[in-house]
Amino acid sequence: MIPGTFELGVCYAFDSYCKRTLKNEAINAHKAMNRRKNRILNFSDLALDEEYLFINPDPMDVLSEYRINGLWITNELLKAVIQNLPEPLKQIINLYYFDGLNDRKISEITQIPRSTIQNWRTSALEKIKHDLEENIDDWSGI
Repeated sequence: MIPGTFELGVCYAFDSYCKRTLKNEAINAHKAMNRRKNRILNFSDLALDEEYLFINPDPMDVLSEYRINGLWITNELLKAVIQNLPEPLKQIINLYYFDGLNDRKISEITQIPRSTIQNWRTSALEKIKHDLEENIDDWSGI
């Protein structure tokens, strides 16, 4: 049976609608990808469970500096800022980020409640962020 003019019109309209929808979705996906690429990363944007410092698969090829928000942060600068933390906060940062332990494991090691570990880690990150943003010019010669 040959479709009538009305049925053909409906088929063509639906085909056109599908093509426009796919085209717009592709454009939106492309724009979103470009926005993510061009987004400037601030320390305040980092979630506590995300690690944005570069993960290097080759431990012998360690990066000596990182570019975040247009500023170069060297390993020496980061080490100096971490050394300025109070001892409990320094221990938590070292266990979490450098030894790869989660809050529960750190709580077992230190005999401190897990919620306290999480709060102290948050405050340590805020202090690190503040120290880096405030003193980046002073340490640029390191």
